[in-house]
Amino acid sequence: MIDKMSRTKTNFNIQGAKKLFSTKEQEFLCWELNDFSKEFLANSFIHRLSGVTFILLTAGELEIKTGYEHHFAKESELIIVQPNKPFSLEKYSNNIKGYVLHIRGKGILGSMGNHSLIFSLEYLESWSNSLFRMDHLPKEFMVNIFKRIYWERKQETENLVVVNAYVITLLLELHSFYNIATSHNRAAIDLFRRFKKEVYKSLNLQISISEYAELLAVTPNHLNKSVKSVTGKTASDILTKVKIIEAKFLLMSASLTIADVGTKLGYDDTSYFTRFFKKHEGLTPSEYRRMIDLS
Repeated sequence: MIDKMSRTKTNFNIQGAKKLFSTKEQEFLCWELNDFSKEFLANSFIHRLSGVTFILLTAGELEIKTGYEHHFAKESELIIVQPNKPFSLEKYSNNIKGYVLHIRGKGILGSMGNHSLIFSLEYLESWSNSLFRMDHLPKEFMVNIFKRIYWERKQETENLVVVNAYVITLLLELHSFYNIATSHNRAAIDLFRRFKKEVYKSLNLQISISEYAELLAVTPNHLNKSVKSVTGKTASDILTKVKIIEAKFLLMSASLTIADVGTKLGYDDTSYFTRFFKKHEGLTPSEYRRMIDLS
């Protein structure tokens, strides 16, 4: 966990954050992590991007929430924020260093073969885990990939062919690493993945854990045991956390009423949605909106 004396926060500036990703003609973006953190970091506020974002730490620590997960990343760890996955960058240590790579939508890969094949990789699905510990990859190897992409980003004329090659190398190396990292407890991990996928597909519905178990052709007890063996949390805990994160993201949209947000999460009764949100967050949806100044 980041030491209290080394924590740094910045004021939230949603317009400034959006500008980092608003240049439509650029299909990839790359920053040094300390510069990115100063511009983008915002305590508690949730973002969602259509592209995939890779955050590699070479020094320091970073506190980040992705989906329902809360991570304290450190040196030689990689955070992957999958497309459309809600996330918030919370705090970072003063000595933070590393790189951030963001690939828009289909990204730059379309000019080199079948980009849909690359982006069908399991670890880029929104329900996949975000934290990668580089236990099976040399740190220097990963850092050099990011350094080379960053160098190209700074040139007046970017060589997208070179960037493509490095990005594809990165994705395929991570695919190999991912397979190694998930080889332990494979059956439980596979069931957990399938459960998360179903949860993300059905956020607008009220489905019980028993119904999810039936969809997955297992008993509720087996589903809970498998999920708990992988995460330390019950299936119900995971479902609740995913719903709360989605609610927070939707509440940031001033065009949606509280009733609209509840409906999008399967709550036709607004008062029931309000009670659910307050039970887990300690404040009502309206109070949360006032807190983020979007009333």
